[in-house]
Amino acid sequence: MAKTSTFNLEEMKPGYFLAWTVTTQCMYTYNITLKAGNTVIFSANKSNYSPTFQLISQSTWDYCDGNLVLTITCYDAAQELRSSTSSGSITDTSAKTVGYVYSICIEDAGDADYNDVYINIVGWKKKG
Repeated sequence: MAKTSTFNLEEMKPGYFLAWTVTTQCMYTYNITLKAGNTVIFSANKSNYSPTFQLISQSTWDYCDGNLVLTITCYDAAQELRSSTSSGSITDTSAKTVGYVYSICIEDAGDADYNDVYINIVGWKKKG
């Protein structure tokens, strides 16, 4: 039975310029999807059973509207997905917030290395 984790990326606001990287180091198959409202920003699939390090998505997007929601689905895990999340503001030299970053590490088995899926999503208030 598929296991799913969902994350609301509330700190990023419409108008932000987003960039992301999604990698895996696991045996299982996955889908990782980022949506803004009903718009799919990306949907990345790991469809093989190779445990080697794999880059499955990397790109950018001009975020216009809707709430950002990241959904991670593992099709093979026997137990619930566990996550370790790190997030915070990107500030300028005056400590003014100019962006925000989320890093999410997923564990799908019992070895507790939290490297099965790694997602980094960064958003800046302005592009360029």
